[in-house]
Amino acid sequence: MSIAKDICQFSHRLKVLYVEDNHELRKETALLFEPFFGKIDLAENGEEGLKKYNDGDYDIVITDINMSRMNGLEMIDHIREMNPEQKIIVITAHDEHDTLLSIVRKGISSFILKPIVLEDMLKLIYPICRDADTYNVNAELFKELNDERNKLKQQVRVLEAQLNTIAVKNQQVEQLFFQNKPEEIESHFKEYFAKDEDQGSENVVFNIDDADEMKEWLGDIPNLLIRYCNEHDVKKIHTITNYIAKLGSTLRIYTPFMDVLAKSMEDLAYAIGEGEELIALIDSKPEQVLKLFDAVCIDMILYIDRFSIESMAMKHIHHIHQPTAISIQQITGLLHPEAVEDGDIEFF
Repeated sequence: MSIAKDICQFSHRLKVLYVEDNHELRKETALLFEPFFGKIDLAENGEEGLKKYNDGDYDIVITDINMSRMNGLEMIDHIREMNPEQKIIVITAHDEHDTLLSIVRKGISSFILKPIVLEDMLKLIYPICRDADTYNVNAELFKELNDERNKLKQQVRVLEAQLNTIAVKNQQVEQLFFQNKPEEIESHFKEYFAKDEDQGSENVVFNIDDADEMKEWLGDIPNLLIRYCNEHDVKKIHTITNYIAKLGSTLRIYTPFMDVLAKSMEDLAYAIGEGEELIALIDSKPEQVLKLFDAVCIDMILYIDRFSIESMAMKHIHHIHQPTAISIQQITGLLHPEAVEDGDIEFF
């Protein structure tokens, strides 16, 4: 039968709730529906049908009218309150004008008169199955497009954070030059580079498990900040503090190479944990705070990726991570300004 074949191309993925109080009729009709639908759940009255509807997700509801405990019309009213667009087919033995009129007023998709004639039933359910399947396909396409849109937004945010990393460091250098005379800066450089010692040929790289854990924490921190901005759940801030403290502890494993970064992380975790300064700062300047944390987290992830394959045991290693430490210290300074003397940024 061609109509059956046509229906199957639309119905095979659909989920149906069939409500009928007559046990034998429910069993026989379910056997008729079985070849067409992907899933059929059965209920013997409106009350059970409504419970299953609340717990499930159905493309089509097929129901009898006269049932004990809760009749089909009452069940339809409840379903319509939850989902006005739900596709509903009514099976009824009544052909009186008033009964059919009340059914139509419920906004049902179609009705089938008992006794059920297979060919008539197939003709009635064909357009309903087609429309339900089209709706699902469109919903899936919309979800895919929305997922792609979110991925692109995330990529844009990462690119913006990377650009912001450069901007933050440029601001720090500019601030340094404003606060210090050229001869003082030159003196800082000479003193700093004079401390360099060749660490020899020892091959020290990040352990892969340490690297994966740190990147996971760093990736979560900006997302937690965004969620705090939306939900104002202080637990998100506590989780950020915990992640930063863990980062400091993990970096300490790689002493002396990571000492500057480790101490910066430890100081930041302590500064956040000491009070509600970070919450107040986020509430007043959410965009700026997110940009600062984005810059640090992206910088650290790139840094970890590099030194997961490249040896840290090299001369001047601390010059590579010193700018990142300064970015972290800048956030700490915003939370506890007294931690940095007025007019003095510890660039080195």
